[in-house]
Amino acid sequence: MRTSVVIPTFNAGPDIIRLLEGLRAQKPAPPDEILAIDSGSCDDTCRHVRDAGGRVIDWKEPFNHGLTRDAGIAASSGEIVLLTVQDAVPAGTDWLARVAAHFADPAVAGVTTRQIPPPDGPLELRIKARLELEESSTPVRIALAEHPDYPRYSPAQRLELYRFDDVCAALRKSVWEKIPYGNCRYAEDYQWARRALEAGFTLVRDPLAPMIHAHRRRFWYEFRRAVLDAWVLDEAFGYRYRLRDKLNRITRLAGTPAGSGAEPALAPTWNSRFAAVKTYSAHVLGRGVYGAYRIVGRPLGLGQGAMTRLTKGI
Repeated sequence: MRTSVVIPTFNAGPDIIRLLEGLRAQKPAPPDEILAIDSGSCDDTCRHVRDAGGRVIDWKEPFNHGLTRDAGIAASSGEIVLLTVQDAVPAGTDWLARVAAHFADPAVAGVTTRQIPPPDGPLELRIKARLELEESSTPVRIALAEHPDYPRYSPAQRLELYRFDDVCAALRKSVWEKIPYGNCRYAEDYQWARRALEAGFTLVRDPLAPMIHAHRRRFWYEFRRAVLDAWVLDEAFGYRYRLRDKLNRITRLAGTPAGSGAEPALAPTWNSRFAAVKTYSAHVLGRGVYGAYRIVGRPLGLGQGAMTRLTKGI
């Protein structure tokens, strides 16, 4: 089956070069098509894509996580459309082949893999990757036919089924034509996964085809992202975070002496541990702020404009 890779881009810098090199190095063959859906880059992003044999689609509208990706997918010609972002890199040369192989089953509508940070990446992301791998180290199929009690599932149980990550995912285009992303300001991948599952399709999670992707973000950005994350997951899925989960991680990190060997595979240093605690703290604060808005502001009709401004651009 013909494969296309769609990448939303904006001033990617040298990151796009590493991604394009990783895509062209895929075995036994690179993707048939690479498309960048570009939001007005003023650096060499578009030139790098074209030099690698890719196409650039100009996106003139404000960036939208769903609509922008829809435009890229609509312009693609592949039967399988792989999705990633401009600063991710396939961890191996078999990423494309492993993902595409799952579509031999006509019931499969989408495949998602997992993100892993580089060895020197943020500690909190290395912890997350390790926990995810402990959950499952082999491909998992998800179909609602195997969950007869789905109508009675809690929001947390349902959200677990919807886990889909378009930093490292692929869609069957014929299914996307029936179920596009649509207008989504955030969590567009989870919302698409819910609709695909409820339409009777199967999704696959394959942890053996990871993408390397990590950000070192400032406290303010992590805080704003946590607010938006809590807001959208509550409104779209009725899901509410348990703050004690993040607090437990903060307590665990704060009580672990640097170099103690308590997490030998992660080898936390004082600096990495402090950065992780800071990130977790931003998440706790952001989700707490949203909780206050949900309990007080929204019932009184106050604060929505401020919340929208706070989370703009995430």
